[in-house]
Amino acid sequence: MNIDLFKLKQAIIEASDVSVLGVLKHLYPAFDEVKFEEAVKLASSKRWLRYHIKAGNITQIRHGTAKNSPIYYSRREIAAVRMAEATLKKYERTK
Repeated sequence: MNIDLFKLKQAIIEASDVSVLGVLKHLYPAFDEVKFEEAVKLASSKRWLRYHIKAGNITQIRHGTAKNSPIYYSRREIAAVRMAEATLKKYERTK
C-alpha cells in the first residue's frame, strides 16, 4: 500500500483531533455536551445529524427525568462519526 506523506499527515491530524476531544471530555465534561442547535453547527447539517441520531451513531444525553429536560449531544461523537464517514469514502474511492 502506497501512502504519501500528505495523506499520512492528514490521518494523524484527524486522529489527534478526536483524541483531544476525548481528553477534554474527561477534564471538562460540560465542554463536550452541546444542545441540538450547537450540534447542528458542528455537524454542518440538520439532516445529517438527525440521520445519525436515528441510526444510533450519535447518542442523546438527557439531563433530568422530566419530558422537557434538555437533551445534549457529544462533540466527540459528532467528530468521530464525521471522521469515520470521511475515511469510509476514501476507502471506497480507492477500490
